[in-house]
Amino acid sequence: MAWRKPTKADLAGTLSQQEIDLYRQSAAPAGGRGDPVADLLERTAEMVRGYCRANRSLRVSAVAGTIPESLVSPAMDYAAFDVLKRFPTPVSEPRQKARDAAVALFERVADGDFTPEDAEGEGDEESAPTVARPVFLDPKPPRLLD
Repeated sequence: MAWRKPTKADLAGTLSQQEIDLYRQSAAPAGGRGDPVADLLERTAEMVRGYCRANRSLRVSAVAGTIPESLVSPAMDYAAFDVLKRFPTPVSEPRQKARDAAVALFERVADGDFTPEDAEGEGDEESAPTVARPVFLDPKPPRLLD
């Protein structure tokens, strides 16, 4: 599976369109510019990428804002909580548990207990896994006594 940017459709798979629209209205900047939902998705993706970078065995995509496909759904559970906590009503227990489970999974990724799919050939140099390779010496070293 590839890495990709989370979309508004991904968020809509976790929240209702009404909840997303209410969030957009309540979080919109005073000037009316920018999309708070896009900002939320970007922040969430960068947070997930941070957990992925902590896992030294994972090749992280060089494309900003992309996350492993297997972490999109937990990332949307995390983002959904951010949407819902903006409203004056308490967040339900199942939504709280979904966010807690997402954070627990991200921590497992960081600790190396769960490794999602690598970025396919597009990893950062510094985040690429390092593999120890043997070094072979000349089988007949030069004689120093001659």
